[in-house]
Amino acid sequence: MVWKPGKQDRRSYPRYKVKDGAYAALSPDSTIMGQIVDISKGGLCFRYIVHREQAFESVATHVFVGDNGFYLEKMPYKIIEDEQLDNGSSFSSIVMRQRRVHFSNLNPNQLAQLDYFLLNRTIGLA
Repeated sequence: MVWKPGKQDRRSYPRYKVKDGAYAALSPDSTIMGQIVDISKGGLCFRYIVHREQAFESVATHVFVGDNGFYLEKMPYKIIEDEQLDNGSSFSSIVMRQRRVHFSNLNPNQLAQLDYFLLNRTIGLA
């Protein structure tokens, strides 16, 4: 991630890189699904391809990990940022976006699952 001048880093928790195969989606049926860039106890960042007009609000974030089928479900969140990424070519019709979300009001079970994910599915500080 390239830090933009003038932005203040307000994170309360360290961010971690994830192993290949970790994905986030807004619901099991969502078209907004992409690869996780980094994750912390406070939230996550993921990149996704825009397939069609997509809603920017949802009630849950779902985290998928492809290697062992580990699954965090219905993680309440608030969207912090959703921005279009430069695809590097003016000829490409693919639109990539990056979304940052903040987890909110996690129950004890969700916190325990998130801790497990951070301990077992990450590969170091982002």
